[in-house]
Amino acid sequence: MDYQNELKKIQEGSNYWKPKPGQFQIKALSELESADPFIKKVNVNGVESEESHPQAKINVLVDGEEKLWTFGVGKTPASTYGQLVELAAKNGNKLLDLEFKVVVKSDGTKNDYTIVN
Repeated sequence: MDYQNELKKIQEGSNYWKPKPGQFQIKALSELESADPFIKKVNVNGVESEESHPQAKINVLVDGEEKLWTFGVGKTPASTYGQLVELAAKNGNKLLDLEFKVVVKSDGTKNDYTIVN
C-alpha cells in the first residue's frame, strides 16, 4: 500500500463536495482540470479486470466553504462536464470567478446535475 497516497486521499476527503438533491449557488475558484481516473473493478465471465474512467475536477465555493468537486468526463453536452465546458465557452473560455447554480435531482440511485448560469 502506498501510505503517502492514501494519506493524501484522506486529507483531501473532507474537502470533497458531493452534492445532495437541491439547488446550490456556486462560485468557481479554478478552471476545470484533469483528476485521477475512477477505477472500477469489473467481472466478465469470471475474469476480474479494471475499467478506468476519466474524471475532471474544479475548486468551488459552496455555502462559504471551499470544496473540490470531481465528476466523470462525460461525452455529451448534457453531462456535468459538458455543461461546464459549454458554460466556460459562453463566458470567454473561462470559469474562474464565475457564479452559477447547480440543480441536483436524484432518482434514488444516481444524481442528475443541471448547470444554470
